[in-house]
This record gives sequence, structure tokens and C-alpha cells, in this order.
Amino acid sequence: MRSIGRMLLQTAAAFDRWVRDPVDPRPLGWFRCWLGALTLVNIILLWPDMPMWLADDGVLPPELHQPPLPGPSLTVYAFSGAFRGAYSADTAAILLIRGLGVVGGLGMCLGVLPRCAAACVWLAITSYSWRNPLILHSGDALLRIATFFLIFARTDAVLSLPRWLRRRRSLAAGASEPPAPVPAWPQRILQLQLCILYLATGIWKSSGPAWQDGSAVGIVLQMGEFQRFPIPDILLTPVASRVLTWATLAFELGFPLLVWPRALRLPVLAVGLAFHAGLEWMLNVQLFQWTITAFYLLFLQPASGCPAVAPPEHQRPGDVGADRSVAAAGSAAAKPAPVRASSSTAA
Repeated sequence: MRSIGRMLLQTAAAFDRWVRDPVDPRPLGWFRCWLGALTLVNIILLWPDMPMWLADDGVLPPELHQPPLPGPSLTVYAFSGAFRGAYSADTAAILLIRGLGVVGGLGMCLGVLPRCAAACVWLAITSYSWRNPLILHSGDALLRIATFFLIFARTDAVLSLPRWLRRRRSLAAGASEPPAPVPAWPQRILQLQLCILYLATGIWKSSGPAWQDGSAVGIVLQMGEFQRFPIPDILLTPVASRVLTWATLAFELGFPLLVWPRALRLPVLAVGLAFHAGLEWMLNVQLFQWTITAFYLLFLQPASGCPAVAPPEHQRPGDVGADRSVAAAGSAAAKPAPVRASSSTAA
């Protein structure tokens, strides 16, 4: 029993370090920039049809609207009535959604006030999701979750216009400040979110008869309303349907486990890119494949020891993951305890 308890404590301590120890800022910066670009594309694609989807005289009039959750919701519709003198409430809401989406998307792309930019995008997506949930797919939910956690993440250390301008001034003055590591927990939550998405989807699918007998993918590929480009006839055969159906289940159930070992990470991500590229070719689901693969950037491990990244202030070279417990009062004069290096963790 003691060995089991010790193992559980060590596992909990390793997980705590994995969540709390600072990480390289580049994956979060890449993710923020790419997600901002996807947000801009999403708003532009929705732009001309917003009156039809969201206006009071559109496909879902107010008397038929059923909010996803009871009670008040934080959306632009809560204060769009303030513009009643110039616009109707629904028109003002549409203008606010467009404005927040564009301003937030540009801010995320350029790294200008990225937390405020992420909040703007989150509010825009939450607002049109609340007004008409019938137009949504899982990619909209994933965008909403990602932008929410980016509100709390430090993502302006790389690919940021203000930082680039500061760096130019520093170089002109003969000094340069490399980006410092950032808190890990937002990146970890987003990584786990993708793994949970794959796992839950795989479990749900595996309980369906069409997925068990291998006919699910064949059925989907023959739905003309979702077809983007012509599909080769060989993929419409029963044998191909079974292979693709069971391979899909294997990938979605295996990804949450296989993506963590560093030796397997790049091959697993490459298989995922090929998988979603095939779906993007065959199925017209707006930006879904692009959104889900954006999360792959969070699993990339930049080259270690890169001089462009400064070590954390509390660590010396070679002490990555070291214990950072605060010494008790009065112990400053005592001999400092040796720093214990932690075991390596997955990025």
C-alpha cells in the first residue's frame, strides 16, 4: 500500500509540475496568431448571411428562439438595445458581432492586446451561437472554448507587432530582450481539450451500429449536400468504407494516448493532418478541419536550447522544472538546499 501511495503522490507531483512549470512561449503564440486568422475568415464567410441567420425577420424569429441555457447570457444582445435610436436591436447586434470579430481577429493575428482581442472574439462567437444555435457545428464550439482560455494566456511573447517594435528599438540601442517562458496551464488545458474531443467522439461513434459494421463513412460520403469535391469511386466501395470507418475510430481513440510520447508525437500529428486534409477535400464543413488542426500547434516542441528564449528568472541553466518552494521566514541566512531537478514532462 505504501508503494501505491508513493506512486500516486509522485504522479500527482509530476502532473502539478507539468501544469505549472513555465513553457516555451512559441506554441501559444503560433496558435493565437493562426486562430486569429481563422476567426477573420469565419466572420468574412458569415458576413453576408448574418441578417438571414440572426435578424428578427430572418429564419429564426424571436418568438421561435429558444436560448441554449435558461437565464441571462453574456452576449451582445444584452446591450444592443442601447443603439435603438440609430439601429434596431437586432441590426445593432449584428454590427457588434461583425465589429468584435474583425477587431478581435486582427488583434489576435498581430498580437496587439491579445487578451482583449480574444475576449472580443469570444463574445462575438458566443453571441451568434446564442442567437441561432441551428447554424453551428463543433468547430464553432471549439473556437469559443479556445478564445476563452486565450483570455487568460500570455501569448504576445512571439509573433506580436508591439514586441517586434520594442525589439527593433532595443536592437537600435544595442540591447535585445529574448522572450521569457510563459505559464503552462492555458496550453495544457487546450491540449487536454483536443484529446477529450477525440476521445469522446471516438467513444460515442463506437457505440453506433453503422460504425461497428463499417458502413458509417460510406453513408457520409454519399451525402451530396456535404460533398466538396468529387470522390474517387474506389472510396465508395463497401471494403473502402469499412477500412475508413474503422481507421477513423482507431485514430480518434488512439490520438489522446499516442500524442504524448515525444517519439510518437510528430508521426501522430502527421497522421492527423492527413486525416483532416482528406475530410476537408471530401466534406464541406466550414473551417472545421482548419480549426481542429490549429490545436496541433500546441503540441509542437520547439528546438531546445534556442537562444531566442530566455530561461525563467527563478531557474539557472540545467535546473528546468526545479522545485520553487518558498523558504520559511528567517531561513535566508541558512545554507540553501540543493535544487532538485524534476523528471522531463511532455510539452
